Amino acid sequence: TASSAIGGSSAPLLPARPFATRLGALPPSAAAIIVEDLLPSSQQLAPSAIVRSAPPATLSDVLVGSDSSPAFSSHGRDLAVGVRNWLVPPANAATTTAAAASAAKPPTPDEVKLLQSAFAVFYGERDAAKAEELLTRAISAWERQAPDERAALYRVRGDCYLKLRRGEEAVLDYDTTVRLLEGPGGENADPEEMPAARLGRARAIRSLGVVSSEQSAKAANDYRIALRLSSREDWDTDEEREEDGATRNPYAAWEWGTVRRGAGDYAGAAESHTLASFAFDEIGDRARAVISALDAGIDVAATANVKDARDMLEKAIKRTTSVEGGDVALLQRVIAKEGEARIALASVLWSNGDRAGAEAQLGEASVRLDQLDADLAARERARIKSGAMPPPPPVKLGFSIDDIPGAGETGCSRFKNDKFVTETLMWPEPLKEKLSTLEKLGKK
Repeated sequence: TASSAIGGSSAPLLPARPFATRLGALPPSAAAIIVEDLLPSSQQLAPSAIVRSAPPATLSDVLVGSDSSPAFSSHGRDLAVGVRNWLVPPANAATTTAAAASAAKPPTPDEVKLLQSAFAVFYGERDAAKAEELLTRAISAWERQAPDERAALYRVRGDCYLKLRRGEEAVLDYDTTVRLLEGPGGENADPEEMPAARLGRARAIRSLGVVSSEQSAKAANDYRIALRLSSREDWDTDEEREEDGATRNPYAAWEWGTVRRGAGDYAGAAESHTLASFAFDEIGDRARAVISALDAGIDVAATANVKDARDMLEKAIKRTTSVEGGDVALLQRVIAKEGEARIALASVLWSNGDRAGAEAQLGEASVRLDQLDADLAARERARIKSGAMPPPPPVKLGFSIDDIPGAGETGCSRFKNDKFVTETLMWPEPLKEKLSTLEKLGKK
């Protein structure tokens, strides 16, 4: 069921480790820190990245430490690693650290302490606002250090800005990270830094909302590279590596499809959304698999391929009845996406002269979306009657599949609002043109 993949063993996909650095001995307080995931599973990379070992107290311990230490978390895979995992040096540290040290003055004890504090606040206390100031100071102190270390620090601050929904500043930091990693000395970085920076920059661009087709294309390329580099198999082609990366992170695969749609690559968008659908199905997340399949049909609806659009949308719509689970908000988003897909299908049919088919789909969409809003109202009345506190507002990341509209946020009447269709649903112009012809049906 869908609930089995939400917060369960399939969900945690961890962010890449920041960077290896010459930190010397860690204070007991740092060695004892155990942190949770910085962001929900939609911001994470791969189950194989999960290691749950308490951080060793000295750098020598880091160099000889083992990833086979017993797990210390009682919360399952939703708990992440301690400080150790952000301090493990790259395999070639022995040959590169000496050269870097000879070219630059090593960090002072105060600078090391500052960096430790910044990481503890960001990853331990999960206080992005407080961490931003500490990370900025650490970046200034680290400017004389090796490019790979500086690149990772900019990437961490980019993650911090992304958490704070400061997308433009995040893009600038990820830009700096990529530039440093691609320049001299960048080859010494942890191999996970580049895919983490690319993924971060793509998500930062995505979080800006409606952007130009050029920006969408840049984000799409970043997603492509991030997924390719996150592949763990020795495939023959880049396409196979990208598919493998998508199976490891279906959230990013869905996001990739969304920016490809924004770039005008509707066939590519459908391909990425289909990959996401398969990947979500593999981890038992039927709800998000169906959402992704519906989005793939909406992508094709923007093309001139009426037959494929109709087939894909009808098939995906039928799958919504198989979605189950205990996450009410997620199920509501499935129904909202189904209503959107039905209206897209109605638009395609109407523009192709199938008036009866269009009327049937539009009528069913209206019924389903009205039922969705009625269910929301009934649940709210029951909550008030019981005296229960209202649920906390959902945290939206600005780029995630979980940010799509749900109950109370969509309805047939909203499809007459161009801003809603463009900015919230991110429908491309060809599909909006088909929608405009469908609107004539409602005026009769």
